Amino acid sequence: LKPLGVGINVQAGAVRVLANLGLEPELARVAIETRELRYANRHGQTIWADPRGRHAGLPWPQFSIHRGELLGVLHRAVLERLGSERLHTGQPITGFGLNPGGSAWATFGDDPTKVTGDVLVGCDGVHSVVRRTLYPDEGPPKWNGVTMWRGVTLQAPFLSGRTMIMAGTFARRVVVYPISRREERQGRALINWVAEVKTAADQPMPRQDWEFRASADEPLEHFASFTFDFLDVPAMIRGAEAIYRYPMVDRDALPSWDFGRITLDRKSTRLNSSHVKRSR
Repeated sequence: LKPLGVGINVQAGAVRVLANLGLEPELARVAIETRELRYANRHGQTIWADPRGRHAGLPWPQFSIHRGELLGVLHRAVLERLGSERLHTGQPITGFGLNPGGSAWATFGDDPTKVTGDVLVGCDGVHSVVRRTLYPDEGPPKWNGVTMWRGVTLQAPFLSGRTMIMAGTFARRVVVYPISRREERQGRALINWVAEVKTAADQPMPRQDWEFRASADEPLEHFASFTFDFLDVPAMIRGAEAIYRYPMVDRDALPSWDFGRITLDRKSTRLNSSHVKRSR
């Protein structure tokens, strides 16, 4: 396993599940507990601010965290509670079905051996093999015309130090929030940022590759004027060690994801590779 991607918001509803598994203290040790979400115009002027998680009166916090850190928390818990022999990496699913009597089976990688279990949950993402097998005529994910550039930048904290901002419009906006408790303890902020631009309708969709790196010049072409009194967005973009480009894709909701002992998780049912859900 290796860290992949940049930041992610684990909102209160998801933290509830992880807290019930006893993982909230470990998340709090590495993640930022987000205090508020602030909407701003392209000049950085606040339009509206919304408290998050416990600050909004909910029983659970909202955490902002690097995806690699979140994966690490889950990975360590799996090894501790299930054992390393239960975890197999590099084994894409190649086939599945139901055995007589009701149990589920699946094959993985180049091994034709059927692995049997009580249930099969297809958690294999926006290009899910399980979903494609169950709905073979669906086609590829749909692009909404938005291209995202993503990165993380180590710099000074902004606003409360635990504020998430969305600035601009749907056609051109940035989403910015800190993600590292470790850096916060050092008086710094590891900032996750996403720069989104909606392109013209006749433009081709960028390559769907989570690890495709782009030049800073690409997002700076659109966000050179985003200099706020509390945050210099162009400087933040230039300060990123790596910048990743990806199209914002989605899928339509399915009529059903329940096939008895075979099912799809929600992410394989409907995935939006945007960074945030807008519900509290």
